[in-house]
Amino acid sequence: MIKTMHSKFAGRCSKTGAPFKAGTVINYDTKTRRAFLAPEGLVIIYNEGRPQYFIRNPRGRCIDAPCCGCCTI
Repeated sequence: MIKTMHSKFAGRCSKTGAPFKAGTVINYDTKTRRAFLAPEGLVIIYNEGRPQYFIRNPRGRCIDAPCCGCCTI
């Protein structure tokens, strides 16, 4: 289960390695116990119990998706 919360401590994104400060809004995966920064439009789909991460354009999929590069799902 993914929870969105404010970090209590400084840390690093488990996906990109980017550092974040205490108080940053993060997503926390309770199964893997890892925190990650989520870009706007992040979509998480569970396939056989494993999360798959995709980025969706904030306006939804466009007619050219995924060719235009604005989303990955």
